[in-house]
Amino acid sequence: MVRSFLNGRFENTAFCLLSPDGNQRLSRSGRAPWMAFSTRRGPRGRAGGSEKVTVAAMEKVATKYKPKGDANTPVVQDFHSFRQALNVASGDQRLLLFVSAPEGDQEQIRKTLSPVMGDTRIVGRFHTDFMGKKGDENWHEAISGVRSTSKSALFVIRSDKFGQKGTVQKQLPIDASAKEIKTALLNANGSFARKEKRKVYSDHVAEGRRKRIYFKGGVEYGEDRDGDGKIDFRGGGRKPGGQGGR
Repeated sequence: MVRSFLNGRFENTAFCLLSPDGNQRLSRSGRAPWMAFSTRRGPRGRAGGSEKVTVAAMEKVATKYKPKGDANTPVVQDFHSFRQALNVASGDQRLLLFVSAPEGDQEQIRKTLSPVMGDTRIVGRFHTDFMGKKGDENWHEAISGVRSTSKSALFVIRSDKFGQKGTVQKQLPIDASAKEIKTALLNANGSFARKEKRKVYSDHVAEGRRKRIYFKGGVEYGEDRDGDGKIDFRGGGRKPGGQGGR
């Protein structure tokens, strides 16, 4: 999909505005939004432009589509695995709300969580994940502070610096009300915001390399800038297992 936006190349960012069904392109594509909308050419012949131009262009496109549904009751986020959720929560420096419950109970929990996650005080401050994917059965092995793994519960988890482990900040029953969940999340985030030190990217990467931290993802790390179909291991990108691993 990324290659389709970048003329066969694979790079670490890509942008294209799509129709609601995802089938029609509504803009040019490129590495960033301003590349897709601006007509002005900058250094090396690349398209360039201001945020104001980009926002105006996106708003013009948006007027052609009438919103459906209620933005205050969004679809609740769910990752491909707990391991991934914990890692992303660490990278974004957010708390993770993990739902450990049988699949038969999850639909009702999603309905309860939807208005909670749509609250303006909650949006952008948490990630959520539901148990049920392959490998999730051992989720608690990397987490401290779990009172019991034998019963269903909601866990507010703080990831460690590199998203390898985590600590439970709050544990709630799965039948907790939306109000109870919202209160717990806001209180947990208030404490988290006071204690969490913002990461400095260069220092964080350097420390990870020293400690040989590596997270194996579903997509090979690195970029294919020449479009030959192979990842270019040069510069900061190194083969899996090396000190450049992420």
